[in-house]
Amino acid sequence: MTAKGIYWGVASNLLGNALMLGSTIWLTRLISPAEFGEFRVGANFSTLMIPFLALGGERLISRLIQKGDAAGVAQTVRMVMTIALVGSAVLLAAYPLLARYVFAGTVGFPVFALGVVMVPLTICYNLANTIWRHTGSPAKAQIHLNLYQRLLRAPLLVAFAWLHPTAVSASAAMFFAQGTSLLQLWKHVRSALKAGVGPALHSARRGSVIGEMLVIGLPVALLAAVDRIDVLIINAVMGVEAAGEYDLVYMLALTAMFPAMAMSKTSEPLLLSLLGDSDRQQRVRSLQIRTLTLSCAALICIAAISPFIPMVLGVAGPDFPAAVVVLSAGLALSSVCGPVLEYMQINGRARVVLLLAMSLMAAFVWMKWLAAAADSLVLFAFLGGLFYFALRLSLAVYIYFADRVLLTSPYLLAVSVASYGVVAVWVIGR
Repeated sequence: MTAKGIYWGVASNLLGNALMLGSTIWLTRLISPAEFGEFRVGANFSTLMIPFLALGGERLISRLIQKGDAAGVAQTVRMVMTIALVGSAVLLAAYPLLARYVFAGTVGFPVFALGVVMVPLTICYNLANTIWRHTGSPAKAQIHLNLYQRLLRAPLLVAFAWLHPTAVSASAAMFFAQGTSLLQLWKHVRSALKAGVGPALHSARRGSVIGEMLVIGLPVALLAAVDRIDVLIINAVMGVEAAGEYDLVYMLALTAMFPAMAMSKTSEPLLLSLLGDSDRQQRVRSLQIRTLTLSCAALICIAAISPFIPMVLGVAGPDFPAAVVVLSAGLALSSVCGPVLEYMQINGRARVVLLLAMSLMAAFVWMKWLAAAADSLVLFAFLGGLFYFALRLSLAVYIYFADRVLLTSPYLLAVSVASYGVVAVWVIGR
């Protein structure tokens, strides 16, 4: 594993994100702010449900493939897809309650239904991509995940909205794009199922697998849910148009986190039992320095272009540039801590991550609700970035005291913490 994996991941993610940002800007010119907000709230809810219904299936399949357990891979694929289909059916039946208590009456059933039926398609695609990444070409799988999917989504999104400028048409475009992406990778799922033909899992073994999936998947699901819950909070307190605006804030700010996302996949084989292995620790720190450098470069670019975004974006208000910068700073500079989440999971400490994530989420949801009630998009965005920074920094401190392993340079860590404080004070104090 080298830095080349990070560069491939970042490059494909940047290109893919640029495509989606361009199509989204066009979309805001085609449909009204209220329709755009409805589309994004519905899409965020379906994205929120994906990790909770997938239950860490991707990570478990990754482990089983490396162990050569073909039967276990096939059984896990079947189990994950069964849970996804049953869960989607339950969500569809629960729409009346969700419409009233979660969406505050802003999301119609057609938009909701299209988002929910996309959930099992997306989960199956992610499983297929994971299988491909381990049994075929990791680089091609990552490029398909980050770029090729978006090459299909972007023109469909614009075309559907141009023909019928509503939230329903935008949701339909995403559904057809995801279905087509899955068809392109379906052969990997089919080959895994064929390779794993054998006796069914014993009920005790099935329960053990589900338990393992929960331990692996719940921390991932909680972290993936943070920004989606943010959109739902803003929708409930500040309105559907503000929810659409914040979703775009996060979409742009997430660019600063792409290097860390790429590193999380690249560094996984290096993280098991790092204590006492100075060579591997040095390789991880070297990758981390490259990651932080790329993240800071992305932050500078975002800060440079953010003042001009409202000129072309149909749903951006006056607080958009400041909100983007302060959220991007939290996401970019939190990468200084290194792959702490992956280290904890790979070294059997997923429960610690789960407890810490749940505690921090409870505190930050309360603070974000107060920020939304104060009608402060900038303060809300600051809290969004601070959550990731606080979580990663807490885990880095835990790893050091528990294992005496430091995944970063102490000097860079201090500089990043100070820099984040300066950016936050400058943006919020303006």
